[in-house]
Amino acid sequence: MNELDLLIFQHTHEPIAIKELTKKIHLSVAQKTVYTSIYRLEKEGLLTTKKQGKNLLIQQSPQPVSAYLHTILETQPHLIKKHIFSTTSLHILLTLLHDILTVKRITEINHLSERNTRRHLSKLHKAAVIIKQKDHSTPHTYIWEINKLQREILQFLEAYEEFRAFKISKSIDANASLLWVHGIEFLIKTPQPVHQKHFTKTGTAVLNQYGMKLLSTEHIYLYTKRTLDLWDHAFLMVLSRKNDANQLRYLAYLYKKHKPDPTEFLQKGTYYDPQSMHLVSDFFLKNKETPQLTRKDITELERLYGV
Repeated sequence: MNELDLLIFQHTHEPIAIKELTKKIHLSVAQKTVYTSIYRLEKEGLLTTKKQGKNLLIQQSPQPVSAYLHTILETQPHLIKKHIFSTTSLHILLTLLHDILTVKRITEINHLSERNTRRHLSKLHKAAVIIKQKDHSTPHTYIWEINKLQREILQFLEAYEEFRAFKISKSIDANASLLWVHGIEFLIKTPQPVHQKHFTKTGTAVLNQYGMKLLSTEHIYLYTKRTLDLWDHAFLMVLSRKNDANQLRYLAYLYKKHKPDPTEFLQKGTYYDPQSMHLVSDFFLKNKETPQLTRKDITELERLYGV
């Protein structure tokens, strides 16, 4: 969203005709540009339009995400000119919503150049929307996080995260189920295969390439711009059936068979599913069994799929 988009959104808290709206904006823009902006906001799901006689009335959509954005613009109108709600800036903010990350990790998740990532981070930092601190585990490296004092922005991002994921998934398949949302990435289950950009097949259906011949009739996809590896798929398998202990046992079997780098496993698990990560790590590193995961379970899986 650019400055014009936000000004239009700000002035549509109550129904308003385009002619009156154009007078309130106080920007020298053509009416065609205003219509383009309205169309963009309507497509985004933030505005609704309706005919009243000869007039086209515009109003903010009755979604929680619209209410949160309106609050931000009312309490911090200076942000309209800061360009922090552009698509790329919003994606970076969503990426930082649940995590504290390095530039490299933000770049990877958003599939951006490092230069472009740093440019947007600098802009968001100057607006006091994000903060940075030294990464004590790596010299000369900073990690970035959302400024927790920006409560209104946090509320908006939390609402926008699921709102965006739901909108994208339903545009692909009206019967898709949203299983997990994390920033700009989300996991869905669909009745039919998906062949759309950024939807990567995952879950049990792809684990045969890693030595587990599992039959699956489910179509599980992650919306992402990254290339996924074994541990991405393994954790997503667990997330696809959160209450099925077998998925956790498969994850543990893969851990024993492929012997991951502990740091890599920790990073993947923290991003996707810290609880499962700790259960598997404690099982092997601390010899800690649980009702969901025992040595007998692993022995049985090794008998089925090999050591």
